[in-house]
Amino acid sequence: MNEQAFLIGDGQISQITGPHGVTPECPEARFKKLDVVRVRRLKHLCHLPELGAIVAIVPPGFSPDHAWDDLCGRPRRLLHQVPSRIVRYLVAFEGDRAPYLLREAWLVATTEPAAEIAIAAA
Repeated sequence: MNEQAFLIGDGQISQITGPHGVTPECPEARFKKLDVVRVRRLKHLCHLPELGAIVAIVPPGFSPDHAWDDLCGRPRRLLHQVPSRIVRYLVAFEGDRAPYLLREAWLVATTEPAAEIAIAAA
């Protein structure tokens, strides 16, 4: 995904990009990065696999798009999702390329060892 924007005016074209950053720590999070979690079998989550891995913690007041961009090492998006007031997690599932944004209440801790995560180029 190429996140570029251009300002056009006065006969000039200026390219603007978002800044690089680091997702802030979230001490109140119940799970930590690379934890293997079980997804609760709720009606709207029944299509997801049972086990997933936490790839990023999205603290309250922080955009999940910025957390994903920070994890991938890309500049932050100029247009992004609105931050939430609760802790959320980006969860990855084996064999699925897309991360899912899930609430803490939808996840259950497991005794599985920590996951190994790799970001593959698209």
